[in-house]
Amino acid sequence: MKWSILGAGNISNIFCENLLKQRNSKIFSISSLDKNKLKFFGDKFNISKDLRFNNYADVLDLNSDVVYIGLINSLHKKIIINLAKKKLNILVEKPSFLSVKDFDETVGIIQNEKILFVESMMNLHHPQTHEVFKLIKSGEIGKITGFDHKFGFDIRRKFLRLIKRNINFLNRLTDPRLGGGAINDIGCYGISFANKLALINGSQKIVKIKKNVKKGKTGVDENSEISISYENNFEVNLEVSIIRNLGCEAVITGTEGKIIIPNLVKPKENYKIIVKKKTHKELNFNAQNLFSYISNDVERYLNKGLKEADNYGLKLSEIRNNLSLLDKWKD
Repeated sequence: MKWSILGAGNISNIFCENLLKQRNSKIFSISSLDKNKLKFFGDKFNISKDLRFNNYADVLDLNSDVVYIGLINSLHKKIIINLAKKKLNILVEKPSFLSVKDFDETVGIIQNEKILFVESMMNLHHPQTHEVFKLIKSGEIGKITGFDHKFGFDIRRKFLRLIKRNINFLNRLTDPRLGGGAINDIGCYGISFANKLALINGSQKIVKIKKNVKKGKTGVDENSEISISYENNFEVNLEVSIIRNLGCEAVITGTEGKIIIPNLVKPKENYKIIVKKKTHKELNFNAQNLFSYISNDVERYLNKGLKEADNYGLKLSEIRNNLSLLDKWKD
């Protein structure tokens, strides 16, 4: 399976390190606007020099099986359209689009060209998600009534000496023109999981939304909260931040107990799930590298002729539902 990679940043490096562990995978080409990153990436992954491109357009004429988009959020829509028109299969980093409007203006091309389109919500493809949903469906904690998730980190530790200073610099997380902000970058994880749980609970219809969005000097949200009331008495509380270290724990509450997930988004290779009822039960599991599962699923989809994800991956209709809720949170 020949993969073309767009973007030579950190996320593409991690993805490709995991990808090489798949037996049938080959990193076929790399495209980056940064010549230094392009050389480093090409050398690291032993990519032929004539398949290292300093622009994104050259990949359009390659005979790739699938293209991975590891670029900043604001570039996704245009590149997806260009790839789809060339009938190239796509795996794109989350969020695949920045709004429902962008999705609606693009989805017709994806469907008309009959390509595989997958949003890289990698945690949904990981065995941890399967184990959690198996526990819920078995009735282990009764009927689910709530989902609470916090995910946050403080980017000032990396860029500013004084930890309490306001963010006054621009990068992919802090620049609104690049699709920055906590909701765009990490809010999608909690929203996608919440909508999956609501579906299990019987309805994704939303009754009420309350939110609190704190914007910083650069214009993006730095710390944001949302409470969502779904039908069938299912309550969701999410908080995301790029200025607070919130960890990544999630708690699913049921009528007969709770499931605690220590890291919802990036479970370790040795991960655990905690079930709290009258007694405390810790379930321990072993897994491969995080991105191994989504790349393996993409290859399975292609071999089976599927055009969108199955199991707990996101179908096109689910991507749109998630974007709709993210739009409401940002509005």
